[in-house]
Amino acid sequence: MKQKHIALITIIISLALIGLVSIQVYWINNAVKVKQLVFDRSVNEAITQVIYKLEKSEMTDQIRKKESFYNRGSDIFRSIDSINLLYYQELESLQGKGQEQLLPSDSAASRRLTELLRNKSSLFNDVFEDMYAFRHFMDIEQRISPAHLDSVIQNELAAKGIVTEYEYGIYSTSRGHLVMQKTGNYSRELLEKSLGFMLFPGDASTAPDYLVIYFPREKHFLLTQMAGMLSISVFLILVIIVSFILTLNSVIREKKLAGMKTDFINNMTHEFKTPISTISLACEALSDNDIKNIEGIADNYIKIIGEENKRLGIMAEKILQTAVLEKGKLKLSVEEVDIHKILVDVINNIAIQVEINDGTIARDFQAISPDIQADKVHLSNVFYNLLENANKYSPRKPHIVVSTRNVEEGVEIAFRDNGIGISKSDQKKIFEKLYRVPQGDIHNFKGFGLGLSYVKAIVDKHKGHIRLESEEGKGSTFTVFLPTHP
Repeated sequence: MKQKHIALITIIISLALIGLVSIQVYWINNAVKVKQLVFDRSVNEAITQVIYKLEKSEMTDQIRKKESFYNRGSDIFRSIDSINLLYYQELESLQGKGQEQLLPSDSAASRRLTELLRNKSSLFNDVFEDMYAFRHFMDIEQRISPAHLDSVIQNELAAKGIVTEYEYGIYSTSRGHLVMQKTGNYSRELLEKSLGFMLFPGDASTAPDYLVIYFPREKHFLLTQMAGMLSISVFLILVIIVSFILTLNSVIREKKLAGMKTDFINNMTHEFKTPISTISLACEALSDNDIKNIEGIADNYIKIIGEENKRLGIMAEKILQTAVLEKGKLKLSVEEVDIHKILVDVINNIAIQVEINDGTIARDFQAISPDIQADKVHLSNVFYNLLENANKYSPRKPHIVVSTRNVEEGVEIAFRDNGIGISKSDQKKIFEKLYRVPQGDIHNFKGFGLGLSYVKAIVDKHKGHIRLESEEGKGSTFTVFLPTHP
């Protein structure tokens, strides 16, 4: 896939992602607004019921007092009748004596008359106050009990499904301030951010009092109510984003893999073409009668054919090994092996290639117990690949050091070279299949990019691990850990 096609796909997917996320955000925002409206409506309905119950409670109280008055009305009126009777008796007694017959002691009778009239007047005043008491002229604090108000508010809010912290207050318009609060901790919020409701709307007062209510954790309560819906929405958004990233990553990886496969095919063609051409030339030479008559020349050409054929076999084997690993069908033939013996055999096999480059291989075997359980053939291939790379990427007098040491539960084998080194960015990808360190337009190093991926796969199969330490221009060190018992 071309770069411009990838860019176009990325733009299209990005726009689709932005659109979907925007729709989700818009939907969530609308859902929050609807939930807010429902909450406000529920609060209005609950507080309307609170005000209705306060008025009903006050009316019930007044009716109860009037009933009490009527129940004791007969006693009051009998008292008034008795006072009237005493008053008229005293009055007749005084009138019967005449003015000229009044004695000084009769002034006490006059005082009794005055006292009787005062008592009578007091009884009438009490009757009229009980019957015609106007509570709307009283202060609101005298008409409402804070405990009763709080209880009614809590019950009505709970009936509407609103179970969260709240603060209420009563604002007096005639006095211009809050005359009652639940806790006193939210005075400013009650004046600025609360919902207000007129108390006792049936009163004829020109300066009404208002019940104001504020919810400190309103947003938290609403979000809690919407937790399920919000979780699903956030999950869907994350799924969309992750899907986008995975899709884009897949496209990039496919492009990268396609390029690597193309390079692999080109390298493989080049690698196979050279020995095939050599064998072809050798065969043509052997078919020439003049060359056949030259003593010893035929043996040389036959040797060349054998070496090139062996080279073809090794390259084919690498490709087959990789195919087996990719299918997951590789089975290890585990036996007890001596790491040092395997290393000596591999070093001897590759020593000629190193010497051609005027290089050396040094041994530093410090492992006291080199015996482990492993597959001898695949382990030999691992060591050969690492030594071949060390020689290949050390073009000038390679100096390779192979060292061993015992560590906890196994053996470590290190391959250190003085080659070109590997950059930090390439070190993360060096064990990927078909990956080769880019060298720009220079193609000095042959290979398929299969060696190190094979090495890591075999080491992993043995339950071991491999690490790389390298710096550009200062060589590399590959360290393999193999457990004694995989």
